[in-house]
Amino acid sequence: GQPAPSAQQPPPAAPPQGRDTAPAPEASHRSYGAEPPRSVAPEDDTAEADDPDLVDSALSGHELIVRELGATVVEEFTNEQ
Repeated sequence: GQPAPSAQQPPPAAPPQGRDTAPAPEASHRSYGAEPPRSVAPEDDTAEADDPDLVDSALSGHELIVRELGATVVEEFTNEQ
């Protein structure tokens, strides 16, 4: 009867070891997060000419929605002030 309880004792000892290894990745993550973010002045924060996300078209309204989302505009209201 007693060998079975002693066999159950080693598995509970294993999870604390697993917990000891878990903080190690967190510590490395903290050291990565401890690096100060690089600040960029607004006048220097411009897109490069070869940036693939840079779009020269000035689409707005339903043209932009149709192109980007493939939407169908059923009815368009103009805002008259």
